[in-house]
Amino acid sequence: MSYLIYHYFAKNRLEEIRNLRLRSADRDNQLNNLRSQLNPHFMFNALNGIRALIDEDPAQAKRAITQLSAILRNAMSTVKRTTVPLGEEVDIVKAYLALEAMRFEERLRVRFSIPAELEREPVPPMLLQTLVENAVRHGIAKLTQGGDLHIEVRAEKEGLRLIVRNSGHYEPGTSEGSGIGLRNTQHRLDLIYGRHADLRIDNRDGMVVTEVFLPKGSTETLSTALNAPQPEAL
Repeated sequence: MSYLIYHYFAKNRLEEIRNLRLRSADRDNQLNNLRSQLNPHFMFNALNGIRALIDEDPAQAKRAITQLSAILRNAMSTVKRTTVPLGEEVDIVKAYLALEAMRFEERLRVRFSIPAELEREPVPPMLLQTLVENAVRHGIAKLTQGGDLHIEVRAEKEGLRLIVRNSGHYEPGTSEGSGIGLRNTQHRLDLIYGRHADLRIDNRDGMVVTEVFLPKGSTETLSTALNAPQPEAL
């Protein structure tokens, strides 16, 4: 009887692992497709910014191209990684904002609130950068006087919360209010964390607030299951 019970559960576990691997392969394919969309989207926006500098300040345009090259080298190095350390992602954000500062100058006012002890926490690559890019492009860039950008990350009991606040106004349901970057971000979060991650954007106290909650340990669950010792084939 115990022999039959063992083989019953062993067979079920093998089937579960096969299904996990199929879902993982499908998830990786979808993530790769999304990443292939995110990089051209970022390139398009960055090149438009550099184009605006060429006539106004050729020297600044050259520095901007150098800055963009550094950003793209880093982005290419993370293309096959599901997560990266938060500190690494923040470096990309700072490089991106340095690029935008050449165009906006004093019209872009940035503040970071990120505790040093969180720099090793895992986050999806290009996640925070996409949120910041969305805030600049759809919020601050539309304001003649420019605006403020506040980037905050804080630890919570069940995970990590990323918060981006920017001057402007969010209009739900309009393409001007979000764009492909945030749609793909939501899809990426679903693929990596299932329905456990959360992305929200709304208006609060005269600012647009975008929040992403990342649960603890969710990205490790599938990997653990796939790498666990398998029962003998029946």
